[in-house]
Amino acid sequence: MKSIVLILLTGLCLISTANAQQGSDIYMGELRIGEEANVSNLQAVTNNPAYTNQPYFFNASSLYFTQELKGEEAQNGQMDIFVYDLPSKSVRNVSQSSESEYSPTPTPDGNGLSVIRVNAEGKQELWQLGFSGEPLQHYVPAIEPVGYQVWMNEKELLLFVLGEPHTLQKVSIDKPNNKGAVIDDNIGASLYRVNNSDWFLYSRAADKTELKAYHQKTRVKKVLAELPKGSQYFSVSANGNVVTSDGNSLYYTEVKLANDGDLSSEGGWSKVTVEHAKCGSGVSRTAISPDGKTVALVCPH
Repeated sequence: MKSIVLILLTGLCLISTANAQQGSDIYMGELRIGEEANVSNLQAVTNNPAYTNQPYFFNASSLYFTQELKGEEAQNGQMDIFVYDLPSKSVRNVSQSSESEYSPTPTPDGNGLSVIRVNAEGKQELWQLGFSGEPLQHYVPAIEPVGYQVWMNEKELLLFVLGEPHTLQKVSIDKPNNKGAVIDDNIGASLYRVNNSDWFLYSRAADKTELKAYHQKTRVKKVLAELPKGSQYFSVSANGNVVTSDGNSLYYTEVKLANDGDLSSEGGWSKVTVEHAKCGSGVSRTAISPDGKTVALVCPH
């Protein structure tokens, strides 16, 4: 039986709906995957009356996330990027800006983080911030509104671009004024790389919501599995476990890289029992640390 430490949170569908979301807090516990999969021994990490979401582990000790400011700090639904340091159990506001920032993601060069930054006109743009929160670069001014991102290499990204329909687009920061190449449409908000391979996972809603994969070199797209009804967010561990939720229960399946580089999935989903008063139902988002031992999910207040 494998053991993975878990952090639980609450989720956001789209940036434009953030203010309508309920509050959330972070909990840490243990996930066991085996004949009986469950989450137990949860501990509160934050005690915040506002909205907290979009967790992303930059490494085994740092969890970045988006949080709404309340009280004297609030500026019309202000959202900032925060980081939770696991060893010290402390939380720090990273961005502390007059703009709202979302979707924190580490840059490949290790020199900062990429975020979705909302400017004074309400446009959602892809920016680089330094680790002290200073804005460094507007990556692709030609593309807006951007919702989420995943880096393919030091120059190229896949973006979730909002629209009718939402699209998966490939862009290059070396060509900031070029429009993105559309890879797929009707996609969901989760974008993940599979274990440093050339495969990237996303979801697509058609007659049913599918877990799909895109290969950056061959440009092959393939359906790996059907997501549980009601789910759209997922995350991927280093050993290939894909974790998702239908809004009530937590599930996992496994994707596998073959020796020839092909990617496949078992296709079936196994339920994970979450034994906690606040996290027993309503789980949404997930994020898993690089070492596969820590994961973040979303629970309501």
